[in-house]
Amino acid sequence: MIEALYTLGKELLEEEDKEWVWEEPEADYLLILKFSNGKPRGVEVRKDIPSFGRKLLFKRIRASRRCNSSTPTIYLNLAEPEKTVSCLRAIFGWLEKYGYRVNLDLGTALEKLKEWMKERNFSKERVLLTTEIDGKLPGEIPELVKAFKKGFLKDMGFEDGICSLCGEKKKVSGLKSPFAFYTLDKIGFISGFSKDSHFRGFPICFDCFRALEEAKSFLEKHRFRLAKGAPFYWLVPNLIKHTGEGLELDHIYYLYDIESLRKQLKLTEGEEQRLADVQEDLLDYLKELKDSVSFHFIFVAKKQAQELIKLHIQDVFPSRLKELFEVKHFAERLSGIDEFTFSTLSSFYYEPNSKDRQVEKEFLELLDRIFRKIPVSELALIRRLLKGVQSAYYEEVNGKERSLQKKIQEAFASYLFAKFSTEGIMEEPKATSVKEFVDNLPLLREAEEKGLFLIGVLTQALLKSQALARKGSKPFLKKLAGFRLNQRGFEKLTVELLDKLESYEAFGKKERKLFELASWYFSQAKPNWNLTLERMNFIFAVGMGMKEKVYGILKQEGSHD
Repeated sequence: MIEALYTLGKELLEEEDKEWVWEEPEADYLLILKFSNGKPRGVEVRKDIPSFGRKLLFKRIRASRRCNSSTPTIYLNLAEPEKTVSCLRAIFGWLEKYGYRVNLDLGTALEKLKEWMKERNFSKERVLLTTEIDGKLPGEIPELVKAFKKGFLKDMGFEDGICSLCGEKKKVSGLKSPFAFYTLDKIGFISGFSKDSHFRGFPICFDCFRALEEAKSFLEKHRFRLAKGAPFYWLVPNLIKHTGEGLELDHIYYLYDIESLRKQLKLTEGEEQRLADVQEDLLDYLKELKDSVSFHFIFVAKKQAQELIKLHIQDVFPSRLKELFEVKHFAERLSGIDEFTFSTLSSFYYEPNSKDRQVEKEFLELLDRIFRKIPVSELALIRRLLKGVQSAYYEEVNGKERSLQKKIQEAFASYLFAKFSTEGIMEEPKATSVKEFVDNLPLLREAEEKGLFLIGVLTQALLKSQALARKGSKPFLKKLAGFRLNQRGFEKLTVELLDKLESYEAFGKKERKLFELASWYFSQAKPNWNLTLERMNFIFAVGMGMKEKVYGILKQEGSHD
């Protein structure tokens, strides 16, 4: 991963021909505190922050007594501006050690700053504060820039050694890293070595440090999301020299620009598809590339100053992405949903208002298996999907939202996608008859499972008849007991189902045919079903979700009679 980040950063530096890695700050307003002969003369407010470029000399640092910057361009603490001025005092004191000395009346500047803030109503805005000294911003003062560079390099603690990235004998350091998931004093993080031996842990020269820093800066501006609730991910290409096939990779920005990719690959809007949680899905374009490039998917979560790598999936080739899209279409066709994306799957893990971190861990482990084609635990998958169905059931029973049918279809699509993206796509079941369809439907193996599936179909038929007869009311829903029925419960439900179908005059030719087929399957089953409660109820629920599909097959059968 680090090598891929280094290569990306090196390419970016060559592309931009940067003399130093200045950071581009993100803020709503820029506040320029102007000094003349050391005295504060006024405050200027600007919104065109990008137009200042390197003049601001912004350089973020972490965990430092100099607050959030190494230069006199710093984020303003709106609640306590005196802390920001205290940081400025520390920054100028630090610069003085390396040759830049200036005498500024920061005490008076603080009073002027407070007066200005009283006239404004800033609350949630992000405000960047910089200093203009005798008409020049920090990046326009050569002595200040020189002192900053000298101090920054000194703080990195360089010593003679071998760079772990470029392999050259240079001045190296392992004291700092552009990445917040690097630390020297915590077990389980990238290093875990002591500060005294930092150059033995992850020693890099300054040129390589710059490459990593540029890669991080670029990736933070080009983050993507696979699914709602899931962490953002960085997409890092393993840059392989052009082999004469596929997209020319000399200009790596194409990999992050949907419009450019569309033109390069000649995809029309009608050919666009979606698997991730964005309208224009990057994965749809990456799958069209040749396997002369592979990708790292690095899922990173931020918590204040911390960066945590939640998941790292490496060496994902375009051909693998193409396979995932094929499984997506398979799941959509068989389940009957309009569109399956990773957000469809994540909705069964990231529940609203839930703070269960174990659930996120389960989802990310599932993602890892999907991308790397490692079989999943079917029982664990069904348990999670059934919980989502049960939540939708209680919402519908309590009259909050009528989404049960849709949620069941999404659960089945998620099952199909997770199972067959990791085990290979099965052929779609033939549908010349209901029995042939049921006998070949993925998920159904035992005779009792096939009977439960058909009872689910008939239950949905009854619920539809009840809703029509009772102005939307479906009292039979309560008989499903929150999809927690055991074998005895299903046997009792089957008897009650037949009675209700007859009482609602909904036991016609199609229903009779389905009921007789279900009874035949049950007659072939062992007396005691060897099924978990979760599997029984999930199969039954899937039958409810597949009602329209099954009735469509019945209609075709009738046309051939």
